[in-house]
Amino acid sequence: MIRKKLLNFKLKLPFFVSDNELERFRASAVPFRERCPFCGARGNCRFYASYERSIVDIVDGKPCWRILKVVRILCACGHTHALLPDFVVPYKQYTLLFILHILHLYFSHSMTVQKLCDTFWISPPTLYEWKRAFALHRSWWPEFVRSGRKDSLDAIIFFLSRPVFSDFTSGFWQQTLFSFLQTHANPANCCRLPPGW
Repeated sequence: MIRKKLLNFKLKLPFFVSDNELERFRASAVPFRERCPFCGARGNCRFYASYERSIVDIVDGKPCWRILKVVRILCACGHTHALLPDFVVPYKQYTLLFILHILHLYFSHSMTVQKLCDTFWISPPTLYEWKRAFALHRSWWPEFVRSGRKDSLDAIIFFLSRPVFSDFTSGFWQQTLFSFLQTHANPANCCRLPPGW
């Protein structure tokens, strides 16, 4: 998996993935420019395949299903990789922005758990999984740990207030080998940094 930086601005909730971001993602999928996360080589990739995947985002305060076309590339070393934008959490159908919005509502006590789940079409176990992942991942981010803040609502605001949100998401991946709020480990991407990184 190769992450594409598209959230190159400061975020404010509620935020959703606009058609402009989806179009920028499509335009940024240029295989020969990518660095293979397995061997570290740049310029050895070519188009391999594509597939569509459903993502859930929030538009006008309501859940919205969207279709994202994901490009797979093949490196000369024989490994294939999906090009994913940084607003997609690997192995999840909900966007990172959707999850952060729900967690913001949860931690600010704006809605009960039942109301959150009914309004945004999620189950309580899903919400609690996101809460656990958020608690774990905030403890992995040294800048937040050094800040001395412990409150989860402060943490959401801290992460969203980064001047360029993509710098945070890519920095988190470089330090942890996980995408922010990713709970499923992909052995090919979560074991080590490739040569040249």
